Amino acid sequence: MINIAVFCFNRPDLLQQTLTTLAANHLANKAALTIFCDGPRHEKDEPDTHAVRELAKKTQGFASVEVVERLQNMGCAASIIDGLTEMFRLNERLIVIEDDIMTSPYTLRFLSEGLARYADNEKVFNISAWTPPHIARKVPADYPYDVYAIPRFNCWGWASWRDRFQDIDWDVKSYQEFKNAPQLRKAFNVGGDDLSSMLDAQMEGKLNAWDIRADYARFNKNMFGINPIRSYALNIGMGSGTHTTTATTYWDSDISLAVEHPRFMDDIHVDTRIHEIYLACYKGQKRSLPVRAINKLSRMLSGKNLIP
Repeated sequence: MINIAVFCFNRPDLLQQTLTTLAANHLANKAALTIFCDGPRHEKDEPDTHAVRELAKKTQGFASVEVVERLQNMGCAASIIDGLTEMFRLNERLIVIEDDIMTSPYTLRFLSEGLARYADNEKVFNISAWTPPHIARKVPADYPYDVYAIPRFNCWGWASWRDRFQDIDWDVKSYQEFKNAPQLRKAFNVGGDDLSSMLDAQMEGKLNAWDIRADYARFNKNMFGINPIRSYALNIGMGSGTHTTTATTYWDSDISLAVEHPRFMDDIHVDTRIHEIYLACYKGQKRSLPVRAINKLSRMLSGKNLIP
């Protein structure tokens, strides 16, 4: 059985697209889906949070569906950390999707195969469904795989194992030592110059995120994330999320190009050529890219555009 956790709050329109594409996955009928619905922050949230819960209860296309309704608003970070803790207590392996992630029909297969292949590999922290679009555009012609290893945890559709997550220190008790250690900060930033500053913001109370803390745990374990060359996931919530408040299509990948039968790597190492492309895209100008990638997948699934 494939175990999936979906986290949602107050965006029923995006959740509908997330669940529609997830149900269109080839292995959806073999998946146990748990949908975590956060509670409203205030009275104005109630119509949308109610709509999200009703939508979750009507979800079909999976082996089973369970809906967890939060009585009160926990907030994005607390809701996800609590849900992950419970799901990993019950399951050794888990696939996680948030409510603004559209998936390729091959996403569950890709993540499931990655979970099986790297379960005992002490170098692999997680499998990500998303990758920056710049990778596929610039990947060297002689690169032999459909995945690459990177010292960073990407959370726009991902999968991991209990033993990677069960001992994460969400309070980051070692932060003061890290804060005052230039060598540690430099080493963490090998995955991107923004990582240490994001952890600083989290610990200073300027940010309330769970993923940077998970990435810090990956760093301390000296592990890597496995990313696809061609993305299996697309974030459609840019500009409307808790942490994605700026509307941009800079990060949009064409998930219709996702590979059905990917070539995985067994020798986990960072290819310096791809690493340079990866780091460069985080420094690039946030240009707008066309939304045709979203509409192309929409036509494949429903015969019409999901985004006008």
